[in-house]
Amino acid sequence: MALAPTNTTAQVKALQDQLVSLGYMTRAEVDTGYGIYGPKTTAAVAALTANGGKPNPNRQKTQEEIDAEYKASVAAHPVIQELTKGGSTVDEILNGLQTGDISGLRTSTGQPFSAQDQADALAKATEDNRAFYEAQQQNDTVAAQNTLAQKQADYQDWLISQGEKFQTDKTTLDQNAADTGMLFSSGRNQKEQKLQNAYNQAQSSQLATLGRDVTGTANDFQYKYGANATNGLSQYYNAGGNTYNAGVSTGGVGSNGLSSLYNPGAYNFGAGTVAGQQATANKQRAAGYLWNKGNKLLSTGYNNQY
Repeated sequence: MALAPTNTTAQVKALQDQLVSLGYMTRAEVDTGYGIYGPKTTAAVAALTANGGKPNPNRQKTQEEIDAEYKASVAAHPVIQELTKGGSTVDEILNGLQTGDISGLRTSTGQPFSAQDQADALAKATEDNRAFYEAQQQNDTVAAQNTLAQKQADYQDWLISQGEKFQTDKTTLDQNAADTGMLFSSGRNQKEQKLQNAYNQAQSSQLATLGRDVTGTANDFQYKYGANATNGLSQYYNAGGNTYNAGVSTGGVGSNGLSSLYNPGAYNFGAGTVAGQQATANKQRAAGYLWNKGNKLLSTGYNNQY
């Protein structure tokens, strides 16, 4: 079409679309006056004309163009041609570099990356990822600590409340026995034993619930980080209880010793799932470093270092 301001709106739009595809205008620039042959379009046409109608060499290329150019340059590279003699094809080497999976590549001189290359890349990737996973574990540890501490506190509040309630119930029972002349009767002893049993049963049930809650939280944490990390939460596994004695005149509520509700050694979760995730992430990041190094080596004849 004629490249002139006299073009119709439809023609100008088509022209601007072409200028975008050739890299002389951005879509944002076109959107400020789509269909209008303004100064930006005029400047773009001038640049296109000056370049002989060829695409702008500074434009952002498509992935397809990049892949095609890369493949063509690699295929023509003497170093890669030498490596592929009797070994992996150019396409296989390219695929290995692009995906990061170099384990299956075999050439006349071995893998395209030395063992030291791979070790260096993995060490760098591990260090890069370390801070993220340390922060993640710290965050999860604090969350587990807060959850377990709250469960402990709630249980302790319940014990205090139960102790006070027991004293009140026992006082009421004793007063009723005195009022009815049954202070030394077997009937009074039976009521005391019934009261004591009821409080012990309620405590056993509450302690069992706490145990399940603690085990659930600790299990989840151990599954992610392993037994060693979970041992660090041991102070939050402990719980005690009240002792009830309705057969004394005063001080019928005492306390028993602490016991642990969770034992990490009873579960075999290995090092934890996060360790596996971190190892995989390290390998993936290392593969990226090797891919970047591969790009430089392939384009420079193995002269550059990352």
